[in-house]
Amino acid sequence: MEADRDRSTPRCSELVLAAVSCAVSAIRLLAGRRLHLSRARLGMQAALPDGRTFTVFRESSADPSGTHGDPVTLAVWFHLRWIPPGASVMRWLFERLCILNTLLFAGFGGYLVKLWMVDPPTSDYAGLYSWASAGEAEHYARYITAILAPLSLPGSVGARVLADSTLDDYLREHPVG
Repeated sequence: MEADRDRSTPRCSELVLAAVSCAVSAIRLLAGRRLHLSRARLGMQAALPDGRTFTVFRESSADPSGTHGDPVTLAVWFHLRWIPPGASVMRWLFERLCILNTLLFAGFGGYLVKLWMVDPPTSDYAGLYSWASAGEAEHYARYITAILAPLSLPGSVGARVLADSTLDDYLREHPVG
């Protein structure tokens, strides 16, 4: 799925409803101590399906919600308008504040893990996610690419569901360097 060409982009009202619902669910997860941060993969290099390499700066996860399916990997990428290539101060600030974005994804059904990633020289950002099913990953991909598009440079936003691979399998099969 290339988000810039996807005809099923949600309407603004659908995005607002999804964001509010997701935030409420994420707050419940936080209150129940079901969202977690891990340091296990910090600094790790990971590649997107197109071969670009990124560095993990945060890893978050949620306790499984009981949804069953075949876990899949979702790759999302973007370049924010206000962070030029090599902008270390702006990147540092964004990477600290973006934890607040957890409210925009952690409450979606099927979310399991997110690797938050950056390519420091270009200031491109990406996420590699684990979702409980391809359908849930596709739903989230349509939502998040619609949210990111107006905040990002034209043509820089995209997403791809890797339905044949769990996140751990994907990382093992696409080693960097």
